[in-house]
Order: sequence, then C-alpha cells, then structure tokens
Amino acid sequence: MVLLRLRCLLWGCLLSTVHPEPHITCGENQYVTNNHCCDMCQPGKKLVNDCTEFTTTECVSCKTGEFLDTWNRERHCHQHKYCDPNLGLKVQKEGTSDTDTTCRCDEGLHCTTNACESCTQHTPCPPGLGVKQVGLQDRIRALVAIPITMVILLAVLLVSAYIRKVTKGPGNKVIQPKKCQIPVEDLEDPIPLYSIAPVQETLHGCQPVTQEDGKESRISVQERI
Repeated sequence: MVLLRLRCLLWGCLLSTVHPEPHITCGENQYVTNNHCCDMCQPGKKLVNDCTEFTTTECVSCKTGEFLDTWNRERHCHQHKYCDPNLGLKVQKEGTSDTDTTCRCDEGLHCTTNACESCTQHTPCPPGLGVKQVGLQDRIRALVAIPITMVILLAVLLVSAYIRKVTKGPGNKVIQPKKCQIPVEDLEDPIPLYSIAPVQETLHGCQPVTQEDGKESRISVQERI
C-alpha cells in the first residue's frame, strides 16, 4: 500500500514538471521564437535581434555587394554573383540589396545553365544540317521587335493622314440662284405716249425681252391654220 502511494506521487511529480509546449500559429512573414511570433525581415535586410515581449524584430540593410531577395530571418546577406570575364561572362544587370546580379555571355557564346554561371561556344552545324535555334536570343528578339514597331508607326501615320484629309475635305455647297437686278433708271423711264402697240417687257434669264401685245395670239392662230 505504501509502495502504491509512492508510485502515484512519483508519476504526479513527473506529469507536473514535464508538459508539451502549446502550439502557436503565426501569420505570413512571421516566425516563432520564445513562444510568440516575430516579424521577419523584409527583402534587402537581415536579422539582428529577435523580437521580445516588449520589442519588435530588429533588422538592418544589407551592405553594398550583398542582397537578400525574400522575407527572412537570416543573420547574413548573400554575396552578389560575380560575372567572370575569363569564363566569357559579362554583367547584364547590376544587383541591388534585394536582387542578385545577372550575367550573360559574350558574342558567339551561350550559357551552360539557367543561372548562367559559365559559357560555352555555339555548336557549329555539320554539312547538310541547318540551324534549328540560334544562340543569344536577346539579339533575335531585338531584330524581330524593330520591324514590328516600324510597321505599327507607319500604320498610325497613314490613319492620321486619312483622318486629316477627311476632316479638311470640301463640304457640300448649296448653289443659290442669282437674283435679277433691274437698273433703277430703266424702271423710272416713262412709257412714251405715241407708242402704237402696247409693249410687254418680261425677263428671260435676267435679260429684259420686249413683246408686242397681240403678236403672240396672231402667231398662235397662224400655227393652228
């Protein structure tokens, strides 16, 4: 009986002293330390001190020639890639605090890997075979892009010229009939009293035409006979 009590006491002590840590779920761009979540350092910076219950995570920017391109808790930044000219490499784009340097190969060479860490010569085609894919794709893209750009510019110029021609074209003009103007002095002239036959004055195409009364009727009678 005494032995059973001693065993229970021993197990109770062990269970009270040994217990699993609670599971902690942190948000994105955070990490767990000392049973609480700390913010990671943003790209371009490295970790100096973890956060505490009273302080936030302490980060510092990478030095010149170094970079970190992801959210991290790294204590050291990575060195920029070196484009070794002895391997046929040259700098394509300089690195920054959050991007690495990119390299490319000299003329007549192409990269051996996607990371372009070394170069090799283009493979010559043996007799009877042609080139399936040309190395240095950047130059090929430039040769294709230049004519396409020229065609687009030419099309824009032609359309602009056509629009200007249409907008500046002659409009529909309405032809107004000419107004007959009779000199005032002609209207003021008195009709002489000694005229034998009355005379009618009409306008034909804005020109005065005289006609004696009765003449038209006589001509009509003769035409009927």
